[in-house]
Amino acid sequence: MTQHILSFMKRNLAIMLLLVGLLVIMIVEPLPTLLSRYRQILTSSSVLLSDYLYIGGLGATLFNVLLTILVNMLILKWMKVEVTGPIFACLLTIAGFAFFGKNLYNALPLYLGVYLYCKATRADCKDHILVFLLSSGISPVISFMAFGAGFPIYIGLPIGIMIGIAIGFILPAFNIDSMKFHQGYNLYNTGFSMGVISMILTGILTSFGLTITRGENLSHDYHEILLIAILVISVLAIAVAFVMNKHVLKKYPKLLNDSGRLLSDFTGKYGLDVGFLNVGVMGLISALIIYVAKIEINGPVMGAVLTILGFSVFGKHPLNALPVIVGAILAIELTPLDWTIGSTLSVLFVTGLAPLAGQFGIIAGLIAGFLHVLITPLALNFQGGFDLYNNGFAAGFVAALLSPIYGVLFKSRDNSVKWNRLFPIKTE
Repeated sequence: MTQHILSFMKRNLAIMLLLVGLLVIMIVEPLPTLLSRYRQILTSSSVLLSDYLYIGGLGATLFNVLLTILVNMLILKWMKVEVTGPIFACLLTIAGFAFFGKNLYNALPLYLGVYLYCKATRADCKDHILVFLLSSGISPVISFMAFGAGFPIYIGLPIGIMIGIAIGFILPAFNIDSMKFHQGYNLYNTGFSMGVISMILTGILTSFGLTITRGENLSHDYHEILLIAILVISVLAIAVAFVMNKHVLKKYPKLLNDSGRLLSDFTGKYGLDVGFLNVGVMGLISALIIYVAKIEINGPVMGAVLTILGFSVFGKHPLNALPVIVGAILAIELTPLDWTIGSTLSVLFVTGLAPLAGQFGIIAGLIAGFLHVLITPLALNFQGGFDLYNNGFAAGFVAALLSPIYGVLFKSRDNSVKWNRLFPIKTE
């Protein structure tokens, strides 16, 4: 009997921890206050950049994060999907954007749409699980129709839900073809697909006279506690890696030698221990960038950091991420741009282009990062703020432009070729 209990706890450890976290939040913050503030999150338009820390406060935002992840974990369990590197990346991305745009109300219609697509095409939902999980990146359109477009609730609510289901239904097929556009060099592929759909929706809605008001208010009240949280998560990830394998550092260079081009499951290729180590290292690098650049952490910035952590097992590592980050910083420092929230987020989210540096080298990464920062604001104007993965939308264009040019100008490398001589690596 005891053995069965221990086995159950091991299989459901993540779900149990999420439940404990929700319980702690409900104890720390009075339940009526918590639910009232959570309701403010659910009824916000959620269009970029809607900082849930500003709208509902820290307690309600964390409640939204944990509850959203819990529901996604239960869906994965119901589908009998194991947590691999790509799934881990999706879950942390969902957690990150639950700080500024995603909640259960505006995510579930999209999930239903993807599910109906699988039923209609007689496909296994597992075959589309990544787009299923990431589909909520376009969820603000659902909230906007219900709470931001000016419709009576009895009209806006069903319209938003129906639009969400329709988008979810068409997204899997469209997402497959969008990969061809950038050849796998944009880690945020679904963000690009949803950016195109958002652009069309924005054009339709504005032609009917609807005004899409973007969120502008940000909260920096929780900077210190969130920075500490990033450091704690990073150190814990590194500690877990060494607990799993005290010689994990000997294996790490193999991961650093990977280009990161889609689809790169680092945990499947190099082991769970190496994956955790990379998550911790990328987390510390993120914290260092925040400290050096004097970035104030708000909901969107926290979302960007969690996305970096997630994709640290699905394409990102220090040697392919740093060149594009440096390129993005140079774009801000060498042009009339300044450190607005948009530029700040671009510096963090630009790591979606890390495979370009991984495949073609440092100079290629610097150029990609530089261009990405310049076009990201234009991408936002095109798609109106419905695509939470706006940097993924912008990165798709950058990757599509540069990858064929790089194929001619730079010597491409496969994963067996060692890194640029500036970063000598000794593989085991």
